[in-house]
Amino acid sequence: MKKTRQHIYGLLFLLFVALFYPGMLSGQTDYISNEEITSLLKKKGLEDIAVRYDSDTWHITYSDNVYRGPVRGIFETFCLLLHEGKLKGDISLLIQESQLPQVVCEVSREMTETYRNHEITLEQLMSSVQISYQTDESWLLLKDIKKENRSAGKIDVVLYPQTTLNNAWLDKLYGTILNIAPALEVSLWKGASFTGQVIFPVWNNMKGEMDYIRPGMLLFRQEYRFPKNFFVEVNAGNFNANRLGVDVSASYKTNNDRWSGGVSAGITGSSTFYSGKWEVSRWKRPTGSVYLRYNEPIYNLQFDIKAQRYIFGDYGVRFDCTRHFGEVSIGFYAMYSGGEPNGGFHFALPFPGKKRMNRRAVRIDIPEYFDWEYEARNGGAYASERLGRYYETRPDENRSQRYYNPSYMREMLMKLATD
Repeated sequence: MKKTRQHIYGLLFLLFVALFYPGMLSGQTDYISNEEITSLLKKKGLEDIAVRYDSDTWHITYSDNVYRGPVRGIFETFCLLLHEGKLKGDISLLIQESQLPQVVCEVSREMTETYRNHEITLEQLMSSVQISYQTDESWLLLKDIKKENRSAGKIDVVLYPQTTLNNAWLDKLYGTILNIAPALEVSLWKGASFTGQVIFPVWNNMKGEMDYIRPGMLLFRQEYRFPKNFFVEVNAGNFNANRLGVDVSASYKTNNDRWSGGVSAGITGSSTFYSGKWEVSRWKRPTGSVYLRYNEPIYNLQFDIKAQRYIFGDYGVRFDCTRHFGEVSIGFYAMYSGGEPNGGFHFALPFPGKKRMNRRAVRIDIPEYFDWEYEARNGGAYASERLGRYYETRPDENRSQRYYNPSYMREMLMKLATD
């Protein structure tokens, strides 16, 4: 009687397996493990990887220090996971930068299965991707998981070109400066990084510090992300525009990044290298700004208006309009400071190379983008009274590098699907 019951239980177990896990009977499995997904992403060179399966959704996070721009790595990762037939369920990608969450990109199981059955195109699938700055829920599931292929401690040596043209003189057509400025960029702990840059003059027809090898940006940065899309950044060190000091900024973005705004404040002193000697002054010049941004989703237009106290005490307002054409950003600006109008245009162009080598310990590379800003008036009051002068806190500051706007990103995913 006991053996009969055992046979009955065994048959019931086999029936249960046959109904719910048929792959086990055939020696096959329809399941992919967290470790297998992590291994696939590590082979791509992605960093800070964590994977968790929860409520029929694959939650995956990583930092992308391989692909140019904010979108190409997302596209390549989606394609990798879509062609991994054993991965079933919704897919949620949480993109990190400086080991902090930036945006979350989600595609449903229904759409992935429809694509795998060849019922829709890759472009149609990418058009269904939901992108949002609301990362709180996804990050809560992933933040305590040990990250694989950590970015902390890894180094990039980036060879930045520097070009300046200035037509404010009567004795020369243009004042020209050509430099190469390699920067050592180190990722530290969560949200922290260090940048150390040296400027090597190549050619110029100017006088002063331009003839000397001199320090560029030497700074420590600490970034924070708080719930509800609040961001804070603290920078301390040697900036550009001959400034040395501390700068703090805070910003807020809506979930769809249609609207955003922020404030910044800093205090700096001069940092010059005349006659081959580095000289600095006391930090006694406060600066500050408040801005409002609107991202128009149809034509990918970015509108910025900023009220600012500039380095040398003048107050002004500046309006920018930028259009994002794929990975190219082109725009114009108008400003009014110290009672004087000014304006010009700016652009950011991608350098060749859509993908960089995998980063082991040290990687040498060129920057992702080349940016330029033209100022219509750089003589007169803008030169004598030094109006409208401001500094930047990153050697790669431009309007393409960290543009995570969801509407723009979705359009870029669709474009990459048709290339």
